[in-house]
Amino acid sequence: MKFAIHYSTRMKDILIFSLVISIIMFQVATLTEYSYPVLFYMQMAVNAVMLAALAIEGYARLIKREIRIQENFDTITINGASVKADQIREIKVSGCHKATFRLSLKDKNATPLFWSFKFEDKNCEGIRQLTRWAEHNGIAVRKIGPQTRTDMVLTSSNA
Repeated sequence: MKFAIHYSTRMKDILIFSLVISIIMFQVATLTEYSYPVLFYMQMAVNAVMLAALAIEGYARLIKREIRIQENFDTITINGASVKADQIREIKVSGCHKATFRLSLKDKNATPLFWSFKFEDKNCEGIRQLTRWAEHNGIAVRKIGPQTRTDMVLTSSNA
C-alpha cells in the first residue's frame, strides 16, 4: 500500500526562536534609543536564518512523497529508495498527535533526513500498516521522547 508522507524538518522551532531573538534585538535598540551596528548585522544574520528555514520548510511541504509498505515483503520503499528489513535496527516513534517515524539503520549511527517522516493520513492507517510490517519482520518499534517511559516498545495493537 502507498501512503503520503512528509519530512519532519523542525523548522518551525527555528523560525520561532529566530523571531524571538529578532524581537529582543529590536527592543534593545528601541529602549536605548541608539543604533548599534552590531545589532544591525546580527539582525541581518537572523533574517538570513529565517529565510533559509522558510525555504527548507517550503521545499519539504511542496514536494509530494510516498512510502510503500507491503506487509508480506521484507522491503519498504520511501520515494523510490528501498530498504530491506534486515538493514533496519529499529523504528523510533517521536511525538503523539503527528508522530515522527525514524528508521534506524544497522550500519549508520545518524539517521538521514529521508528516513524520518510523518504520515499525512488522518485515520492512522499508515501507522497501523507500518507497525504490522515491523512486527511481521521482527523489527522493534520504540517510542522515544520526554513523555515516554524507558524502553517502551509498541506493537500493532497499540497503534
